[in-house]
Formats: sequence, C-alpha cells, structure tokens
Amino acid sequence: MFFPLIYWVGVPIGLGCLIVFWLKKASPLVVPPEVAALYAERPIEPKWFRAARRDQGGLLRWLGDFEKQPEAVEAAYAGKEAAVAAGEKAAFLVFNDKAELLEQVDS
Repeated sequence: MFFPLIYWVGVPIGLGCLIVFWLKKASPLVVPPEVAALYAERPIEPKWFRAARRDQGGLLRWLGDFEKQPEAVEAAYAGKEAAVAAGEKAAFLVFNDKAELLEQVDS
C-alpha cells in the first residue's frame, strides 16, 4: 500500500529535482556586461540584494543595496512611481549578490 505512493509520487519528484540540479549546473549564469560593470564598480555584501534602474538608452544606474529582498523590491517600485510621475520610461531591476535577476518592473 505504501509502495504506490513512493512509485507514483516520490520517484517523479526525485527525478524532477535531479533534472533541475543538472540544468543549473550545466547552464552557467551569463551576466550582461552592464550588470557586471555595476557590480565591479560597487561590490555588494554576500546575501544582500541590489536595486537598479535601466534607462531607455540602456544605462544601468544603482538605486541601493538592501539586506532583505522586499526592501529592494520596494525601492524598485518607488523608483517606478517617480519615473511614471516624471513621464519617463525605465526598467527597475532587483538582483541578488550573484547578479541573478530576481524581479523587473517597467514604467
């Protein structure tokens, strides 16, 4: 009676975890050059989050480093509201300490 539960639920979940682990290992993170330049210019603490603004021209500007992700997301949304009020078009990005994009908000 316990065997079908393992066979139909446990094995597919285990295989799925192995596939996700293999995909993360096989496909390395490619950091865009402008993001790499921002991280080289302003190093970030481990386990912190960074908010940035990308203008229409592709220029990436630093908005701040935050200890928690919700604080960085709030900074991105505050930047979006300011850009909308000024009538500007920009994208507001939230990165982790490994330069992985976690969230993007467009104005």
